[in-house]
Amino acid sequence: MNAKDTIQSVTKFLELSLDAQTLSFFLDIKKSFGGDDELFCDFLYRYLTIQKGGMAPLEDKIYNDFCLYFSRFAEIQGENKILEQIARYAKYYLMLRLEYIDDDDFAKSISVINSYEVWDVYPFLLELVDDFENQRIDKNALINMLEMVEDLAYKKINGEIDTDLASLGVDINKMLFDTNTMRNAG
Repeated sequence: MNAKDTIQSVTKFLELSLDAQTLSFFLDIKKSFGGDDELFCDFLYRYLTIQKGGMAPLEDKIYNDFCLYFSRFAEIQGENKILEQIARYAKYYLMLRLEYIDDDDFAKSISVINSYEVWDVYPFLLELVDDFENQRIDKNALINMLEMVEDLAYKKINGEIDTDLASLGVDINKMLFDTNTMRNAG
């Protein structure tokens, strides 16, 4: 399924699942991507990677994984809570990909990471920005982590390491929180 079909299918699924007000909230999230289905689909891919504990969904299974995730967690947390979380991460994703960042040090690191086009670091970056925004880490920790990501991304594109950077956040969370369990992104 291509990006356009994936986004249309996700939208149809939510049209059938949500009331009008909640659907309107989702459509506003979708609208924030300016009609760029490729970008929105890439965001869903990175977001679902977080929700699957660092395991990236198969690109042709994004719709299936989204429906399973949304249905499962909507029962636990409620539809609005899930969409609030998606909206928050969509804001972070767009800020990073489009480089709408006020802080010069933060912007410089993101620009370097984006220039490497190692998009599999994005699940970790999204979690990192969420940690910073919610004051779980300070600016110094944020910049140090971004420099580490820059270094890993550089080494990956130069063939110096063969690391799955999509699961980077899970590995770091295990070290930081001294646990084998993942924390929920919400």
